[in-house]
Amino acid sequence: MTQQCPHCQVEIQAPKLSAYDDNFVCPHCAATLSHSQIDIFLYAFCFIALISSLLIVIAHMNTFIALVIATVSYRLCRSRFFEPYFRLTRCTH
Repeated sequence: MTQQCPHCQVEIQAPKLSAYDDNFVCPHCAATLSHSQIDIFLYAFCFIALISSLLIVIAHMNTFIALVIATVSYRLCRSRFFEPYFRLTRCTH
């Protein structure tokens, strides 16, 4: 999953979210980077809302069970389908 560093504008191989705690370093310019928290929450909210709504309306599933299934599904699908689209942001601390 190659993404562009917002500081040096060079394509880099960004690590997965599970591979680092708070941030990581760009191998070219040594800028401290992380995935955009806004993107992470936005993709999670949209996916969970869509899947749980479909399960509730179409499958007539209990709301709590639908939310659990949608949340677990997002967690399992995040690294493959969503992380390549998360923007990289430069950390200022």
